[in-house]
Amino acid sequence: MRGAGQIWAMLAMGTTSAVFEEVLFRGVLFRHIEAMLGSWAALAITSALFGAAHLGNPDASLFAAFAIAVEAGILLGAAWMLTRRLWLAVGIHAAWNFTQGWVFSIPVSGGEAPLGLLITRREGPDWLTGGGFGLEASVVAMIAATLAGLVLLVLAVRRGGVRPPMWAASRRA
Repeated sequence: MRGAGQIWAMLAMGTTSAVFEEVLFRGVLFRHIEAMLGSWAALAITSALFGAAHLGNPDASLFAAFAIAVEAGILLGAAWMLTRRLWLAVGIHAAWNFTQGWVFSIPVSGGEAPLGLLITRREGPDWLTGGGFGLEASVVAMIAATLAGLVLLVLAVRRGGVRPPMWAASRRA
């Protein structure tokens, strides 16, 4: 079966990078920025930093970094705000990496396109296919992931997952 031998390597890559990035961006940075500046500032800042962190990847572009900041920054930040646990953000992130790479043989954040289960052929302009960077640099992924992130964000707001900045919180006490 095509690419079946790479399942463990792709699972390890997808999970390891997801755990590392989520611990850093949501588990550490988001929490500390949120404690000082509130949830909305933490979401904006960590989203921008998450996108910028991918600028050094192969085939990265300003649009790819912007797309990741918007789609993944909102989606993964909202997952954190909703649950206040890393498991949902890590799971979404790892599933995205694994599915792109191992299932669809698409480059993950500019990496080499792995030998996955399905052979895909990306035809069309980079803004639509993501080009050599991968699907996350496409308008299609940006719309779909951002909408999913907005749904999680609405749920987080409804469940009281938005924290005020420290100066506003101190006035309430």
